[in-house]
Amino acid sequence: MIERPTDRETHEAEPNTRFQITIIGAACSGKSTLLGALQDRGFSVHTEPDNPVFPLFLENPKKFAFQNQLHKTTQLMQLEILDTKAEGLTDPHFRESGVLATDIYNRYLHDQGLISDDQFSYLSWLYDHHLSTFPKPDMVVYLHASDDTIKGRAIKRDGLVAHDPHELQPYWDRLLADLEARGIQVFRLNTGEHEVQESQELILDEVDRQKNGKEADDPVVGTITYRSIRFEATLPQ
Repeated sequence: MIERPTDRETHEAEPNTRFQITIIGAACSGKSTLLGALQDRGFSVHTEPDNPVFPLFLENPKKFAFQNQLHKTTQLMQLEILDTKAEGLTDPHFRESGVLATDIYNRYLHDQGLISDDQFSYLSWLYDHHLSTFPKPDMVVYLHASDDTIKGRAIKRDGLVAHDPHELQPYWDRLLADLEARGIQVFRLNTGEHEVQESQELILDEVDRQKNGKEADDPVVGTITYRSIRFEATLPQ
């Protein structure tokens, strides 16, 4: 069984031998809450750094969409590269979104006409180059929840989301299929059905299963069905 640190106890591993987990999911899917709980438990966690271009993108999406995605991608590439040699990280080590999630928004913004064909080609080259050059995560955890759950979280937080999650769902489905085609294990977790503590245990049990080559008791396969409810407030308009 995997050792679970508690009370900020750390479980350090040698660089390049730790089990790397990337947590992905739409806005209000529960990433920050879950990662905060894992960090409080003693696991090393790297969250997404603030992107100074993002406020400019919200004000003028057409002008700053490419700059926003390029800055975000290079930020996350640097963080993941540094992770390959970092010391003091736990095993497993958790990362929020990472370069993987940039593919969602690159494709979506391109389809919305906010990123040109040339700009999209460059971002896609960066994405593919990074995935083929640097170590892939050992597991990707995809967090999702029902429309009502995500809507309630968004209203409780600030009433705003950058994009309607329903519009992005086909892009998430495509990314998950691509990751599995690349041989990356994807673990789907409905945070609307599992409390934070239970979600942690499910993830750690799956890490233990993968590290020890165990068969899954109830494998999760297929895509996530998603019924649309429009948000009262979305950005950009």
